Amino acid sequence: MSRILVAFLVLLGVASSLADPLYRNEEVEVPKLDGRIVGGENTNITHYPHQISMRYRGNHRCGGSVYKSNIVISAAHCLSTLTGPENLTIVAGSSNIWYPTGPQQELAVRKFIIHPKYRTLNNDYDAAILILDGDFEFNKAVQPIQLAKERPEHDTPVTVTGWGTTSEGGTISDVLQEVSVNVVENTQCKSAYSIMLTSRMLCAGVTGGGKDACQGDSGGPLILNNELLGIVSWGTGCAREKYPGVYCSVPDVRDWLLEIIDAQSDIGKIDFL
Repeated sequence: MSRILVAFLVLLGVASSLADPLYRNEEVEVPKLDGRIVGGENTNITHYPHQISMRYRGNHRCGGSVYKSNIVISAAHCLSTLTGPENLTIVAGSSNIWYPTGPQQELAVRKFIIHPKYRTLNNDYDAAILILDGDFEFNKAVQPIQLAKERPEHDTPVTVTGWGTTSEGGTISDVLQEVSVNVVENTQCKSAYSIMLTSRMLCAGVTGGGKDACQGDSGGPLILNNELLGIVSWGTGCAREKYPGVYCSVPDVRDWLLEIIDAQSDIGKIDFL
């Protein structure tokens, strides 16, 4: 990222997401969404069995959600810097990111596809599909999640989960975190993010700040009524007052997700158009 672009983003008060803390650009003055939950509490994977850890060369990179036994939905920005699926794996079935708490499962990524309209400048259309080399065995700790069809009203309580940092610039959490936040209507959210916010984005936070997704949570789920409502995308800092977290709105990219997923030739293969 050029110094000019960084200065432009900081001037706007915006920090786009990072998919891997190791590649973080320290010139940006505010951390980018990519890791642990701020203001949350420990939870068990059996409460959120769709949650996965995307690993790159064995290290946690992003979150994501199981949609089918061989399909995961995550954020485009988690994959946009990669040339292919080599060294990418998906881990499911454990509350603890490093020490399995049960029958943890790990599968290699065979292919991934990024939304064709994804823009790196502001993470518009920040959605991606990962096709796995094999199938997860569903059990109480690994289950698929359905896609939300409609955006909820302003102030609706929603839940975000992940292993991201528990504070700006902190370290990722060993144990899966959950936190409840409230939907912030886009017209109100624009007061924080101005022209960077689009209709494919959804905001969520709490009055006064203190609860949010953070670095390492990118690609993970924002949930309403056990459905995938949003994909952790970006934001200014983490849990700052007046700066809600920004998510890719699943209802607004749902048709594309289903079009690609439904293009499968059989349960274990997918043909990209």
